Amino acid sequence: MRIFIGEQDTPDITTFVPLTMKHLYIFTLAVLLAGSLHAQTDLEFDGTVPVTRMGSPLPLAWAGGINYTQVGQLDLDQDGLKDLFFFDRTGNKITTLRHTGGSGTNAYELTRAYDAVYPFAQLHDWVLLRDYDCDGREDIFSYSQAGFSVYRNTSTSAGLAFELITFRMLCDYVFSDGSSQITNLYVNADDIPGIVDVDGDGDLDVLTFHQLGSYVQYYKNLTLEEYGTCDSLDFVLRSGCWGRFAENSSTNAVSLNVECPYPVPNPELTGPDERAHAGSTVTPLDLNGDGVMDLLLGDIAFPNMVSLTNGGSVDDSFMTSEDQTFPSSDQPVELPIFPAAFHLDVDGDGKRDLLVCPSARSLAQNYQGVWFYHNAGTDAAPVFEFQQPDLFQNRMLEFGEGAYPVPFDHNGDGLMDLIVANNGYFHPSGDHVGKLALLENVGTPTAPAFNMVTDDYMGLSTSGIGNGMYPAFADVDDDGDLDMYIGDEGGKLHFYRNTATGAVAQFAFAQANVAYTSGEGIDVGRFATPQFVDLDQDGLSDLVIGEQNGNLNYIRNTGTAAQAAWTLVTDSLGRVRTNTVYTLGHSVPVIFTGESGDRELLVGSESGWLWHYTGIEGNLEGTWTLQDTSFQDLNEGFRAGLCVHDLTGDGELDLVIGNFRGGMSFWRSDAISSIRSATGSTTAQVLAKPNPTQGLVDLEISTALPIGTAWVVRNTLGQVVQRIMATGPRTTLQLEGCQPGLHVITAEAAGFRSEPVRVIVQGH
Repeated sequence: MRIFIGEQDTPDITTFVPLTMKHLYIFTLAVLLAGSLHAQTDLEFDGTVPVTRMGSPLPLAWAGGINYTQVGQLDLDQDGLKDLFFFDRTGNKITTLRHTGGSGTNAYELTRAYDAVYPFAQLHDWVLLRDYDCDGREDIFSYSQAGFSVYRNTSTSAGLAFELITFRMLCDYVFSDGSSQITNLYVNADDIPGIVDVDGDGDLDVLTFHQLGSYVQYYKNLTLEEYGTCDSLDFVLRSGCWGRFAENSSTNAVSLNVECPYPVPNPELTGPDERAHAGSTVTPLDLNGDGVMDLLLGDIAFPNMVSLTNGGSVDDSFMTSEDQTFPSSDQPVELPIFPAAFHLDVDGDGKRDLLVCPSARSLAQNYQGVWFYHNAGTDAAPVFEFQQPDLFQNRMLEFGEGAYPVPFDHNGDGLMDLIVANNGYFHPSGDHVGKLALLENVGTPTAPAFNMVTDDYMGLSTSGIGNGMYPAFADVDDDGDLDMYIGDEGGKLHFYRNTATGAVAQFAFAQANVAYTSGEGIDVGRFATPQFVDLDQDGLSDLVIGEQNGNLNYIRNTGTAAQAAWTLVTDSLGRVRTNTVYTLGHSVPVIFTGESGDRELLVGSESGWLWHYTGIEGNLEGTWTLQDTSFQDLNEGFRAGLCVHDLTGDGELDLVIGNFRGGMSFWRSDAISSIRSATGSTTAQVLAKPNPTQGLVDLEISTALPIGTAWVVRNTLGQVVQRIMATGPRTTLQLEGCQPGLHVITAEAAGFRSEPVRVIVQGH
């Protein structure tokens, strides 16, 4: 069941029902699987799976990461405490942290209870939370079509809710000749405006850069003057050069006491030095307690934040001094590009602090991007003292730009670990540093827990492979351990042989630019995301590789168990394409064994949605069946990657989903029912005991077996790990050679396949 909460195609003024925690935490959806199987499954976000970094707990581990965020406060659960709201420009993704009481920045916990609240999924480019109607509840201001929309907070004790007030805010635009015209109040998609009470009359005004030039426009809100209340928004342009300063059109230098080229600006009129304004962030606040608004400015091409001191009055703003190294009394802001400041009480001491974050969309700091300045002064006259560059990020799984989890039991203890690839960590040189991280599973077979042992697994950051490394694991030399292939940003593959003499994997470089049997180097385009899977079921691991274009490449292993050889079969496997009119594909494939015992495909995509395909068996040359382009309604953000594995040991596959914000989320899966149709399917059912098992399993099937029947054991990736000829309806299999975890066993012959039975192999 897909849950729609006030989703609309066209803007209107409608009140929407809030989503309860129970509804959000359990997305229930009828998923059509291969053949005749229908399975209704629960996917439940589980933020409680413990994670440590080198022994230190990460309480916000599964929050999904932060890249280029904007921060606000509102009361999500109507308990009287202000919670935190993060809007990330990477994929327009929302993250919410609930205030648990007390003070300090540790008094927050991750919540997913408000992900589907209207209009969170519709917000884009920039979001500011401001209480415009003076009811004590923050409303939403967000970019839309060369301006902004406003959503009124209509929450009650029943839950969080908003209604759309206006899709595009209008204003009375005054021309230089005194005439005026009703038009949209223009704000650039890249800018962040200042929305505060500039003139101290009790309603919210707007400060934003002129769309053509370097001057700040002041739009006064006349609501209180005209209506005596602050329950409306009625803007008129009052100044085209507020503060009498100008920002240089090529740098972020500021000129004070400038002559305004047009006292009442005309959008058709440009002065001799006017150029299009590329992007700025505007944060109005009173820095010195004199009752007039000063400014903090961030520029799209510069790392510093400029403060301007207002030496004028409420009615006649006049910037008289600047600080290019704000705050010069402490650690100055030094983010790579485009800093934006957010003025809010984040530590709960009653005084508003300052958070500074990159407002870029790329090329900026991606793992130390929430600079926290504690207010050691008063709320009226703040003194900002730098505390740390990674507030909240330091308590998350945070891999910079991109996070792509791949299952691999690196130490052979039977607990599935995660190798996490990324696109790169920010580096001041401008060249991001690509790494693989190791999350070692230190839990139990039924209760996973992870410790981040290293963010540079095998020291691969110095390998020369570069950014966008993506690993895949299989035994390609028949020595009993798993070797590693790494796909790279350029579409090539590199081979690392497992040379370990014990259980813990140890990889040694073996071959750069792995080639086809023809000698030509494998090159799938850009961003190769390989998976090993015995696609043709000949006992050899083949390669299925996703890429930026959204298709899948099938490269068949035509060698031997001890010596792989690679032959391109098709670059359009299953006719899978995850690209859309608006996005590239960035396909990240995972083929796994589903409830039916048949193999299925989930593909991560640039859009963040997971694409679900069936119809793989016996159809390698055909078109696979697209079941869903938004599997389970899960979208964790731009450029999704995923791990599919039974990490909780309950016989059901769980999901770990990564995204381009550099974080991950954990989704626990449980089947609650299955309905099988007799049409076109067998009724031969298999019993297995003991289950779970540490090695031996007795199998019994409910029907006579055709001649040539084999018992086939597959792991969760769909790989055949055992194939043993059946001697009758009862048999005993020795599964000691199988890796601990979930396995699917079927009896198979020409034109015959039993119902699958799921068996959990436990470690010793």
